[in-house]
Amino acid sequence: MHPKGVLNVHQQSALSFYGASDMTVADLKKGLLKYLVNTARSYKENMRANCVSISLGAALDGRCGTVYGSGPLWGHDNSPFELLTQLHQSASEFEWHIVNDVTAGLLHYAKHAANLDIRKILLLTVSSGIACRVLDVRNQHIALDEFGLQGEIGHSPVTLCFRGQMLELDCDCGEHNHVAAFSSGRGMCRLSKLLAKRQPLLWKKSRLAVLCAEGEGYESALCRALDENDAFSVNLLYLATKPIADILRNALAIDPELDRIVLTGGVAVNLADHYREMLMRHFSEQGLYLSSNFDSELFNRRIFIAKSDEVNNLEGAALYAINQMQQKVLSVQNKRQDVYAYQHKLVQPNVNLDSGKYAISFLMTSMYNITRSGGYYA
Repeated sequence: MHPKGVLNVHQQSALSFYGASDMTVADLKKGLLKYLVNTARSYKENMRANCVSISLGAALDGRCGTVYGSGPLWGHDNSPFELLTQLHQSASEFEWHIVNDVTAGLLHYAKHAANLDIRKILLLTVSSGIACRVLDVRNQHIALDEFGLQGEIGHSPVTLCFRGQMLELDCDCGEHNHVAAFSSGRGMCRLSKLLAKRQPLLWKKSRLAVLCAEGEGYESALCRALDENDAFSVNLLYLATKPIADILRNALAIDPELDRIVLTGGVAVNLADHYREMLMRHFSEQGLYLSSNFDSELFNRRIFIAKSDEVNNLEGAALYAINQMQQKVLSVQNKRQDVYAYQHKLVQPNVNLDSGKYAISFLMTSMYNITRSGGYYA
């Protein structure tokens, strides 16, 4: 790896049904395709790029790159999008790779956690969407089901109550009462409005309401309000983190080899200690059956909020592409070994991974719906 890592990072608003509500989903997908091709070609001119790796905030088949859907980008549409095929057809001068953004982040985190004595890592992102991935550190394997999926927890149903009354919210995907409907970045904004209707007096006198009325951005206003222990904001965060706490508790009950749980994404990272402390509050109220009695630090030892340099989806996408290229080389080597074994000699393939290629990675969504691109020297 080049010591400089990610180079020439640019960012712009992602083309989504929120920011471009007048566009059809088909047009949004065409816009994404056009953006990727045009941006890749601009890098090719400036940096001699010929390999493109895309970190995409969408549910996709991790085996072949078929994109199934993305609530933050395309709402309730879940028609298969053969993005990888269309990229090859539109710009065949590049070697294209697509990886889920959570997988990309996990690959980058695992690279820097290689020296830790841990068996499995669970990376959970809480941003404009919610998802997780589990990596077995011992063999670097991320298990997938027969559809190429793992960890799409954001669209799991959840029952959330406040003072004995059930809370109801729509999810970006078009369904109701999903984890993301309450706990994602947009979900928390919607939950805040719902709580304000349920508790108008508490909202009006809350520090969060005052800061928002003064024109401060919602995210920074919430952080400041939590710093001041604002009652409304504490209630909001308690409710928003409950589905996440339930997921993590169940994950540890099912797989005790999860030695490290890392939370990333705009919501978790921006709220940082507030977010982690609220999770610990949930676990103190309801721990893991029996295990929490034996080890009171069970969750505290495992759960971390990612630092800014620990989870980089751009670098993770580049690592994914490099791994794919290395596997291709090994596949060629194995085939040639089979061919020449009868002649008692081995012929190495004429492939050089140190030929100065650049991999370009694209991060399509975050809590703020930002598109980022950066050249990564491999």
